[in-house]
Amino acid sequence: MILILTGTPGTGKTTISCLLAEKLGYQLVDVNQLVDEKHLYTGLDPEKDYKIVDMEALEEELHKILEEDHLGADSDEKFGIIIEGHLSHYFPQADLVVVLRTEPSILKGRLQKRGWKETKIHENLEAEALDICTWEAHQIHSTKVHEIETTNLTPEEAVNLILEVIAGKKLFPVGEIDFSGYLGG
Repeated sequence: MILILTGTPGTGKTTISCLLAEKLGYQLVDVNQLVDEKHLYTGLDPEKDYKIVDMEALEEELHKILEEDHLGADSDEKFGIIIEGHLSHYFPQADLVVVLRTEPSILKGRLQKRGWKETKIHENLEAEALDICTWEAHQIHSTKVHEIETTNLTPEEAVNLILEVIAGKKLFPVGEIDFSGYLGG
């Protein structure tokens, strides 16, 4: 299974994906770490304070990892990988995509604790309010996309919900979460 875990920065992707990978015994690929390790970026945006990722190179690298992981799995073994990061939903190959969502006022506090510039925080809060990750993921993966709101969940509770989605016991279809009221506020 190829599981993509995406969402705006600060929604819990890293914490939740680590717990989930451990619970499932899946390989975990942190897209941000991969971009840094393999220098999969073309430069830095000084105004917005982030790397300009070479999306083609990232996709090629993810395909290599999938091939290696799949070849390394025993025939009796279940193949499983989690691709985690706010850009992971651009990877076109997935069995399931989970977008983590967090109420913008809570998200703001998390991003401030990271010491981010106000312009970067505002950009990410706006992206969350406008469902950007969900919309992009849905454009690429259609009905494979589920949204889980993490605002009031512990990481363990979020993992359990994702496990229920994987097992087919629960559905969290796109469009149930609406933070658009945050815009302008």
